[in-house]
Amino acid sequence: MAHKIMRLVVLFLIPLGSYAQTGKTFNIGDSMPELTFTNIFNQPGTSISLSSYKHKLIIIDFWNRWCGTCIEAFPKMEKLQNEFGDKIKILLVTSDKNEEVAKLFRRFKLPSLTIIPNDTVLNQMFPHAAVPHHVWVNPDGRIQFITDGYNATSQNVSKVLDGENVKLHKKNEATDVDKDADLWMEGNGRLQKYINSYSFAMPRINEIGSSYYTFIKDTTNNNCGFKFVNISLLMLYKIAFGGSINFQNAAFAQNNRVQFNVPGGNKFFEYPDETDSIADWEKRNLVCYESKWKLHNDSLAYQYLQDDANRFFHFSVKVESKTVPCYILRKASNFYQIKSFNKKKLFEFTDSSFILKSMPVAVLIGSLNGVSLFKTSPVVDETSYSCNIDIHLVNAFTDITTLKRELLRNGLLLEQGKRKMKMLVISSK
Repeated sequence: MAHKIMRLVVLFLIPLGSYAQTGKTFNIGDSMPELTFTNIFNQPGTSISLSSYKHKLIIIDFWNRWCGTCIEAFPKMEKLQNEFGDKIKILLVTSDKNEEVAKLFRRFKLPSLTIIPNDTVLNQMFPHAAVPHHVWVNPDGRIQFITDGYNATSQNVSKVLDGENVKLHKKNEATDVDKDADLWMEGNGRLQKYINSYSFAMPRINEIGSSYYTFIKDTTNNNCGFKFVNISLLMLYKIAFGGSINFQNAAFAQNNRVQFNVPGGNKFFEYPDETDSIADWEKRNLVCYESKWKLHNDSLAYQYLQDDANRFFHFSVKVESKTVPCYILRKASNFYQIKSFNKKKLFEFTDSSFILKSMPVAVLIGSLNGVSLFKTSPVVDETSYSCNIDIHLVNAFTDITTLKRELLRNGLLLEQGKRKMKMLVISSK
């Protein structure tokens, strides 16, 4: 007889229903299985069955003894139970042992709510990493919410009991998070969907043989950013501080607008003439960078890029106004002859001939700044002419004297001087 009684006690301690066979986890929309619990901390010698709470709202409040927020919430949960009486059932469930729970409530007031200690069943059914963790089972026996403790309010309970459409934040935690891993790599990249802003830099990527760069703007998701792959560090600086991905047309496109305050000067950044030096130069000068920010302001994006350029790489870069030697382009007395009346545009630049038709003076200025004659001294436009011009220079770029003569023949003066202008200043950190 004693043997049969023992068998009955053992069976009574095992939860009943489908969970005992499947060991599955449960989610919103699932039906709650029939479960019976005999280890009730503040009701020793009694048992509870979830089936006895059918047609009630059940709130399962997972907690642990080390969770101050959970303990502070016990009076609120008690008040909620008293307010709704038989319409709801609140269960305080913890994996802490009986003796640990007993020790805790020698320091804190014991709540009148049903407390289930030493739990493994419900904790396995509803895995979580942080407490309080609440599971709401609606009066129809289906899991309605898996949510945070702060949602257990009188207003929310009333709406659920009245059948209103209630939306509560879903608490969907992973229990296998590697806290030592980089967030963007954790769980084989499962957290990357949450990234809305980032930036990082790398040296040259050997696995990618090409070089490319782009500014990416997503107006749908209101973000933008940059991608640079195996480009020179100097090019990145020119784009960042020139404020344009089309850096060839930006202020610092040519090195004559860059001041190099570094060992070796501009030689450090210049592509080598000797092939034996190319590998070392690429290792030193080619970089990669990628960013994405929650921004819709292009100017701010370039400011962020500037900040990262100074943060990630080996130099300190800024734009400064400086008075520098330069060449100044002005109108000559015969300037009238190059005013354009052509409708068809033409730009032709060869070793022996430079032809512009129906093009602005800015195209001429940009071309002059790109030739070796002006490698160290920029050319500035003081013609104050905004309309298009026609110009034809013949064998003009052999030396400054020849170029001046050809420009004068076309109605333009080129003179040396000094002007204050913005310079890109690259210094050692």
